[in-house]
Amino acid sequence: MSTATRTLFLSCALALTAAVTPAATDDATAARPDFSGVWLPNSKESGHWPEQRPFTKKMLELRALWDKTNQPIDFTVDDDHTSCLPYTLPFMLTTITQYPFEIVSTPRRMYVFTEVYGQIRRIDVDAPPPPPDTLPTRTGSSRAHWEGSQLVIETTNIAQENEGSRFPSSPALRVIERLSLQEGGEHGKQIINEVTVQDPQVYEKPVAIRMVYKWAKDVTVSEYVCEQDLWDQHLDGSTSKIPWR
Repeated sequence: MSTATRTLFLSCALALTAAVTPAATDDATAARPDFSGVWLPNSKESGHWPEQRPFTKKMLELRALWDKTNQPIDFTVDDDHTSCLPYTLPFMLTTITQYPFEIVSTPRRMYVFTEVYGQIRRIDVDAPPPPPDTLPTRTGSSRAHWEGSQLVIETTNIAQENEGSRFPSSPALRVIERLSLQEGGEHGKQIINEVTVQDPQVYEKPVAIRMVYKWAKDVTVSEYVCEQDLWDQHLDGSTSKIPWR
């Protein structure tokens, strides 16, 4: 093959690559669903935490000691959420309430606004890992990437819950979510969220829960002022032996 022929062949190949690659990229982007909208947990189709959670032996011992120290507990009074402490992941994802949440999606970031406690999640798409000195929060640091039409989210740096809480955790907690959009059906569309909780210091094996969120097109996320309840408790003279009260 002459030099001229090789040059012509290479030019054609490069031109073909340039022509095909954007189209392939456009197809991949088009396959990505838009999760924007207002959603409610679908209690009929969502899964639940296992009745017997696979706690490690050490965690079972810590929980037994905590119960011995703090019992009896009246959850109508001795409840952290009643005292306006907001939800922490993964409970924020798996609780079944009738409070809506709203998702606003952009190509590089997804925002999740919850009505209850007015919490906000920021999920960065195709972003580098969070810096090592990132402080833990109740919603953690979330990074996401696309696998076809499914958005895979990994959250770390989640604030630790003590051994006596409903969902104890350690600094090693990682929550993996796999979001997909299901079109049609009674609600028009639904989000399927395959949640996997990994925390080897708390659980002997990962815990998986399948959550379903139904589209709530006529619902608006409203203001939620929990502090009013807290002030009312103060006026009522509510008491508790639990440290958070």
